[in-house]
Amino acid sequence: MLIHPATAQYQLQLAFKIDTPAVFISTDNLDNIYVVTQRNQLLKYNPSGKLLWNYSNKAFGKLGYVNATDPMRVLLFYPAIQQVVVLNNNLNEITRFNFGQDASRLISLVATANSNGYWIYDQANQQLQRLGNQFESELSSGNIYQLTNLALQPTVIQASDQFVYLFDPKFGIFQFDRFGNFLNLIKTESDNFQVKNNEIYFFRNNEWDCYKIASSEKIRLYTFDEKVLQASEGSKLLATLSNEGVKVYSIINRDEKK
Repeated sequence: MLIHPATAQYQLQLAFKIDTPAVFISTDNLDNIYVVTQRNQLLKYNPSGKLLWNYSNKAFGKLGYVNATDPMRVLLFYPAIQQVVVLNNNLNEITRFNFGQDASRLISLVATANSNGYWIYDQANQQLQRLGNQFESELSSGNIYQLTNLALQPTVIQASDQFVYLFDPKFGIFQFDRFGNFLNLIKTESDNFQVKNNEIYFFRNNEWDCYKIASSEKIRLYTFDEKVLQASEGSKLLATLSNEGVKVYSIINRDEKK
């Protein structure tokens, strides 16, 4: 059965459900689905809904964030202990790094960057920083308060090949270039967003929308009938998290939306 919302650009078809109670979901560009359970276990499902791999480490406590932008380097962040874990596509550990070794900074956000690096936000110094593959410092934005005259407390970080985005609930999405230079402020209240090329996909008020950065055009892609808590889009799939569990939809008319 196809769903045809009158005001939306997408047509979705339910592909499968994941009944495991979840607190967070993510997708990658290969349409794998990542589910964080209530017990801080990470589960990876393939595009057909088959459970492939799982990862957990009880010693690290609460898993705060999963970044699957690069499916070969799945990034996990445990903010309470400043611990980063990087997994391969089979959810086996590649490396670990603990930011707590440096008492002069407090890392609140971490994201995968291109060229095997990472982006972090240092709340103590109010800096966006680019790190290399071994977590060595490569560049810094400088103090963002001094650049913008705004005291940021961002809760989400996303990165693409050319840009980095910080979401602050009070102000919206701050856009930086790949050298850490502040470019733009995009007004939005949605902290559930992801970046693809020159578009930002975000979820707000039960709607999945697309914001075209170059033209500032906003396109409503889909409106959900049920109460959805989070959404994440892959290449040909859209996953949603609700109190009923995780639902994964096939996007029928993706090529037509543009």
